[in-house]
Amino acid sequence: MAFYDVTKQEIFDQAKKRIAKIFSIPVESLNLKDRFDGELQASFVSDFKDNEFDKINYDLQDVADKSMRKKLQSGDVVVNTVEDYCEYMCACFEVNPKGVYKVLGF
Repeated sequence: MAFYDVTKQEIFDQAKKRIAKIFSIPVESLNLKDRFDGELQASFVSDFKDNEFDKINYDLQDVADKSMRKKLQSGDVVVNTVEDYCEYMCACFEVNPKGVYKVLGF
C-alpha cells in the first residue's frame, strides 16, 4: 500500500488497532473516550522496562515533526484518550506519512 493510498479512516482505524495491541486487549473493547491512566491502565511501572504508556509516548514522539513536538511540550496538544491518539496520528500523517506508516504497522 502506498502512502497516498491510505485514507484518514484507515489511519484512524489502524491507530485504534495499535492501542489495542499495546494494551493487549481486543480492538472491539476500546471506546474512543477511553482515557489513558483511566480506563486504560499500564500493567506495571518500572525504570528498567517500557510499559504501555511509554510505548504510546514513543509513538507520539516518533511521528511528530518539530512543530508538533513543540505543541506537545507546551501542552497545546494533549493526547488523553483513544480518540485523541487516533486524531493525532491522522494529523501527523499529513506531515510525516512515512513515520505514521511505520509506527502503525501498515
